[in-house]
Amino acid sequence: MKRLIIKYVILFLFLLTATSIFAQSDYEMVQSFKERYQKLSDGIKLATNLEDLDNLSLEIDNLKRDFSAKRGILDESLYPENFNSAFENLASSLDLRREDFTSITVLQTEVTTLKSEVDLLNRRNNELINQITVIESQRKKDAATIEKLEKLVADLRTTILKRDQLIFSIVDSLTPKLAGDVSTMTQQDKEQVYSQVEKNNLLAVVKKSLRDNSRFLEVTSLKASDLDAVKNEQQNFVTMWRKIGPKLVDVYATKGDKSAELKDIDNLFNVWSNRIRKEAWESINEEFSLNNINLQNFNNGDDFTNVLSQYIADEIKNYGVKSKEDSENAYTLFADSVWFKTISSEWMPYLIDNKLLATEQKDVIEKKISEWKSVVSPQSLTWLYAVAGLAIVFIIGLVILLRKKKTPTDTTQV
Repeated sequence: MKRLIIKYVILFLFLLTATSIFAQSDYEMVQSFKERYQKLSDGIKLATNLEDLDNLSLEIDNLKRDFSAKRGILDESLYPENFNSAFENLASSLDLRREDFTSITVLQTEVTTLKSEVDLLNRRNNELINQITVIESQRKKDAATIEKLEKLVADLRTTILKRDQLIFSIVDSLTPKLAGDVSTMTQQDKEQVYSQVEKNNLLAVVKKSLRDNSRFLEVTSLKASDLDAVKNEQQNFVTMWRKIGPKLVDVYATKGDKSAELKDIDNLFNVWSNRIRKEAWESINEEFSLNNINLQNFNNGDDFTNVLSQYIADEIKNYGVKSKEDSENAYTLFADSVWFKTISSEWMPYLIDNKLLATEQKDVIEKKISEWKSVVSPQSLTWLYAVAGLAIVFIIGLVILLRKKKTPTDTTQV
């Protein structure tokens, strides 16, 4: 009996040990599956090309084959997932990552083409700017020179605009990668941004564009409508850069030289904005200069108002010193040929809309012009005499008519 009990105890201990070993073996199997599964999931995220994804696809097939016999145990251990859904998730991640690389390949091809076009436009812009610089000083000489200059300016404006639009297209290729919070990007994602920015020399291209836009304004004199178009283009460029610029700064935070380059771009935007504001005043001054009206320089609304008011005051003061004909010609040239023909009609809306000049300042200048006109061309009193004469005639006629009515009518006595 004692021996039988010992046998049962030994058998129980054997079964307990076997069960423990079997349970430990299942646990290790599940852990092995989870480790290999996680490595494959991480590998998909960190893949750098389509070849990496092809290799991972083979490893996924191997994992599925190696553990298919343990499907039941894995279904319980992976709850709420199961064996099939786990591999469906891997397949879905793999397909999404393949789409990323396919899109990147297409974008890289497009961007390479765009970059080539940008380089061509950069060279064309340089040629046009150099030609404009040479003949700008000759613009007063003859109609042919002026026509040539205007054509060159139009060509340059077109090529700069086209080049900027190509840059927008290059930037668009980065936008999906920078759409979210940069702080959540993996180092691999950041490296892809580095690669695309450096490959297309994006920062240098943007800086070149900003410098060319500023230089374009330096070597040309624009009409208000042209400058308005330039300002709209500048605002579009600023909007684009505000979306991507700060995020690129964050991405490049660890690269000191590139962070400094991004700050340079911000400074170039400020230079461009200031240049646009200055261009308006220079173009207005050029309008006066082309009509042989030489004024002091002005760079803001206060200076503009003061310079023009002083010029008119001097002309009023000199009336009688110069000949009457010269004074009248000076007024006609200033008021009729420049102010009312161009400045008031074309430039005033731009200046006021962009808050470069207040309506009250415009009124001050036009009041001074009215004073000048009253001195140079005082209103004739002839019309007053004519009106007075007509009034006298009317009164006399009225008196005669009334007297006739008061005269008694002759009657025939019976």
